[in-house]
Amino acid sequence: IGDGVLIGAGVKILGNIHVGDGAKIGAGSVVLSDIPAHATAVGVPAKLLKKQVKEAEPSMLMDQTSFITDVGRGDYMI
Repeated sequence: IGDGVLIGAGVKILGNIHVGDGAKIGAGSVVLSDIPAHATAVGVPAKLLKKQVKEAEPSMLMDQTSFITDVGRGDYMI
């Protein structure tokens, strides 16, 4: 698994598979072959989407904490 890879929930990677840097794999996909760098793969079995976006690290661009608010005294409100 390369750097900055985004792997969706429930993904199965079966066998000796190489996933390139910055690749994205959609939730529930079953990966049976190598995924090149910066590619997006989805489905059962996983297939590459034709449109590839060259992003350095898609997992680093996602803001997964924007809905959390600090309400003081170390408490957090979601």
